[in-house]
Amino acid sequence: MRRLLHAAAFTLVITAAACDSTAPGVTLTEEQVADMMDAMSAAGVAGFGPPPVGNMAVITITQTVDCPNGGTSSINASIDDGGTTNSVAMTFTQGFSNCKATSSTGRLWTFNGKPNIVTTFAGTANEATGAFSMSGTQKGGVTFASDLGSGACDFDVTFSMSGNDNTGQFTGSMTGTVCGRSVSQSLSAN
Repeated sequence: MRRLLHAAAFTLVITAAACDSTAPGVTLTEEQVADMMDAMSAAGVAGFGPPPVGNMAVITITQTVDCPNGGTSSINASIDDGGTTNSVAMTFTQGFSNCKATSSTGRLWTFNGKPNIVTTFAGTANEATGAFSMSGTQKGGVTFASDLGSGACDFDVTFSMSGNDNTGQFTGSMTGTVCGRSVSQSLSAN
């Protein structure tokens, strides 16, 4: 289960980094998108860690935090470890309300939900062998504004992952559309 939770958090970060253009509005360059994602990271997107692992049954997390330069970011999560079934199901909903954060280059970004980003995962694990598999989706969007202008970024992505917790190896894929562009990426760790 620990590997599934870490893989889910890792996948959220990968998706955020995949955004390479925008919906109608300002068109950002790859460098500008990286700058925007840097600011989103500072605001807390995918900035959560998985909860402690064990016999946790069902956990619900609701949290709103202040963004670094004003506004708020919120996360609502539901995690069900499946009891003794070796399965896990997770849903994370990330929202923004005039959330302002500065990237490492000094650009101030403001984020609002469109209405939010919802990520779901389901997976299984074999504690005896360490084998695990998981799949998930990420849908929703965010609007943004900076000195470059304003725009929107929609997410419609599917994830698939499998591996072995004992060896620390996994492979996976991410496909779909982010900011109106097709994305396809292989994920792996040895």
